[in-house]
Amino acid sequence: MKRIFILALDGTPFTFLKKAVDRGLMPNFAALVKQSDFRQMDSVLPPVSSAAWASFMTGKFPSRHGIFGFVDRTPETLEWFVPLSNHLQGQTLWEYLSQHGKRVFVMNVPLTYPPRKVNGISICGFLGSDILKGTYPPEIGKILKARGYQIDVDTEAAKRDLISFIRQLHSVLDKRIETMRHFWRQEKWDFFMTHIMETDRLHHFLWEYMENNHPEYAPLFFDFYQKIDCMIAEIIQTIPDDMELLLLSDHGFTTLKKEVCINRWLWEKGLLRFTKSNPQTLADMHPESSAYSLYPGRIYINLQGREKNGVVKPGVDYEQTRQRIKQILFELRDPENRQPVVKDVLFSEQLSGQSKQKRQIFSAGNVNGINLSGNSKRLNSTPDMIALGHYGYDLKGNLWRENLFEKTVFNGTHTFDDAFILMRNKLLPDKRLSIAHIASIILSALEVPIPDDMETVC
Repeated sequence: MKRIFILALDGTPFTFLKKAVDRGLMPNFAALVKQSDFRQMDSVLPPVSSAAWASFMTGKFPSRHGIFGFVDRTPETLEWFVPLSNHLQGQTLWEYLSQHGKRVFVMNVPLTYPPRKVNGISICGFLGSDILKGTYPPEIGKILKARGYQIDVDTEAAKRDLISFIRQLHSVLDKRIETMRHFWRQEKWDFFMTHIMETDRLHHFLWEYMENNHPEYAPLFFDFYQKIDCMIAEIIQTIPDDMELLLLSDHGFTTLKKEVCINRWLWEKGLLRFTKSNPQTLADMHPESSAYSLYPGRIYINLQGREKNGVVKPGVDYEQTRQRIKQILFELRDPENRQPVVKDVLFSEQLSGQSKQKRQIFSAGNVNGINLSGNSKRLNSTPDMIALGHYGYDLKGNLWRENLFEKTVFNGTHTFDDAFILMRNKLLPDKRLSIAHIASIILSALEVPIPDDMETVC
């Protein structure tokens, strides 16, 4: 019977790991690479953890599972909400495996709160705020609370005291590893997955220090990865040699040059207006606005028939508005060096075109995102456009900022094309992979039938 162990290192780039191997910084991982297929991999658009891990767990691109970020809106009311697992369209990998009689353990993966029923154990990731409500079965939450388990580190601590924050990262990771050991020993799992969010947290606050070899913080950065390397060694020594071993990340990372407020740019260009001088919510958006943005780089047209106060007419008006916004996004330049900020702009129909069966958001029955056939939930979450920044530019979704460009306490940001995947003793498909393809690869390794609606590389 085939079994698999999965270790997810959130936000860990392929290029960083390759340098760490070449420089002898992660000897245990380096030894694993020698007996594995180790590849660079794409994330999804937008390259944010909630969307990427939703694609991992469903085998679908965001236009089909409906998760595009940590914040979304209801167009009929313009109210914001945080998409959770109950907003996810489709069955998860571990639900599907459970139906095929596999025992599963899933710990700390984003977008697993509230937990769904599985044949095994599910422990929520950082979008869950209460561990007592974040596990299946529910009694697991009581066990974890008694053991001092933490869902996530306090990221606000990094803004006050970076050294204290790093200590917290180690503490949370230590408890994560301890919990992994505890549940691994309980039974013979068919699917066992541990997700490490602490790498992403480290990168957001220390990446630039690492790249610039800061005398105080760079050594602390590498110390953390040495602990990750020791964890990898423990996993290799613990699991059977014939058990499949898969490591991966959901996106890459790079030094953050500047945060860029896209809504500020739309306002400066007259495409977004407000009814207040200091707008706080989308309810403060003037009805005559043409578009607005949500993080990261998602742009929604204020479309008649879909948005609460839609003013842009479907058809020619809609297309002209999108083309106008695309033009002004490419005009956006860093004031210090005049370098372009936006690398690419994709329309919604290009996003949905990634699917294996080429299902289109704007197919028969759908006109400019207005659903005429009743399935509006997924359509309403799909942005009309997504802007992808050049490396180092984080396209923020704040409704209002006084400055178009800012440099804050964050010094690392996500990249699309530098995630990684590693599979021991097995060749991966000889094609460029996306994280949306990995579910089908896992099912194939476990000799479980692949659903027709799941993305594959074939």
